[in-house]
Amino acid sequence: MSDQNADPEPPRPEVPKYGEYAPAEANPYGVPGLDSTASRSAPAAPLPYGMPTPAAPMYAPPARTRRTWDAVLTSILLVLGLFGMSLGLFYAWAFTQPELLHQALAKQGLTESLNPGVVPAVITVSHIALYLLALGLSIPLLIRGKAVVFWIPLVIGVVAALIFWVSFGVVIASDSTLLNSYVGQS
Repeated sequence: MSDQNADPEPPRPEVPKYGEYAPAEANPYGVPGLDSTASRSAPAAPLPYGMPTPAAPMYAPPARTRRTWDAVLTSILLVLGLFGMSLGLFYAWAFTQPELLHQALAKQGLTESLNPGVVPAVITVSHIALYLLALGLSIPLLIRGKAVVFWIPLVIGVVAALIFWVSFGVVIASDSTLLNSYVGQS
């Protein structure tokens, strides 16, 4: 078979040599039939088979690395928060046991009994709610890995400690004899 029936190849435009600038109307790929001005104004259509594709950009944004230190520190703070919540729940339970309070005061030479009021309920509800809040905020943000997260359980732990110590102070301040015994010792 001969190629006598095939259409002759159309003339190719001149391609600039190394170091030369191409004219604005020049074909960017040196392929006949590809009009560079039409491709700029029209939406990009798929190139036919065999046509060269545009090169990928030379600059790619750097891949985000996982902050291992943040995950470790957040996990440690969440475990410490679990222990702190458990300790707070233990004290809330101890405040509801009058015989334990009487024995603790008797060891200090005091015979008064404490009336903790709503302090055990405040400690229980606040510590459980704050720990669940720390878990609920920290874990999804750790999984996404887009932000530093360790500050969440740290701040919530400080808030829980403040609630505990203020509540403990309210219990001690509710009994004047006990309060005077602590103030007189210092």
